[in-house]
Amino acid sequence: MSDDVIIGIEGPVARIRFNRPEKKNALTYAMQAKILAFLDEAEADDDVRVVVFDSSGADFCSGHDLSEVGGGLSEVDAEGNRRRASQRKRLNADRQYIGFFRRIFEFSKPTVAIVRGYCLGAGLYMAESVDYLIADDSARMGHPEQRYGLSGAAYLQLWEIMTLGARRARELLLLGEIWDAATAREYGLINRVVPAAELEQAAAAVLDKITRLPRDGVAVGKASTLNCYDALGMLSQFLMGPVYHTLSTNMRWEPDEQNFLKIKSKDGVSSLNKKRSEFYKD
Repeated sequence: MSDDVIIGIEGPVARIRFNRPEKKNALTYAMQAKILAFLDEAEADDDVRVVVFDSSGADFCSGHDLSEVGGGLSEVDAEGNRRRASQRKRLNADRQYIGFFRRIFEFSKPTVAIVRGYCLGAGLYMAESVDYLIADDSARMGHPEQRYGLSGAAYLQLWEIMTLGARRARELLLLGEIWDAATAREYGLINRVVPAAELEQAAAAVLDKITRLPRDGVAVGKASTLNCYDALGMLSQFLMGPVYHTLSTNMRWEPDEQNFLKIKSKDGVSSLNKKRSEFYKD
């Protein structure tokens, strides 16, 4: 478990590398906890000027590990009967979960993501939370998890509306399609796209420029940026997100609709992904 995310500080650069290539770097709660602790360390280290999110293998992050999803939607009462979890319990869980992305979003130093392959769901939330994103032409970005019944209840929905525009943000969440690197760049999710063979060198050049800035400069610059986000009302998404996510995961499926929790419970994650693609005719 400890190797699922590799962390370290190299002079002015703090590095976070997702290291589950066999799972397309799907995020787990344990990985989140380790990243949060490391962010505290990097923030306290005066020599660190930038934090980099990177990955092993062909993909950045395919989303949260589906084997962990849905576990908090039910509970066992004092008599041993299983019942739906309370709204207060689920709201608290959602607040904790969105707190992970908020920590990245509000980090006091510049943050950079180096993206290749799939960058989906929770992976895209992380990518949206950083200051600068460079990708190669294999990048694929989207929120296909919205097809599990959310259809627009996204944690960073306000950021997406302000970045993409209302129409494209609604498209991203309503259709749950995956955009290629060129499309994501055109729409504003990516700062720069380069060929795969040039990604590491191009990313290193970006980091070199950032680390040459003075410590006070990067601190004041980030504080100013966050103040602007707050003035625009963007930070309110971290209050809204848990409420709407809790509501959207407390829904009723009709007989002609795809109940993803039921499929996952009965047939497992692999079957769930296959049936989702078949149902939406990908």
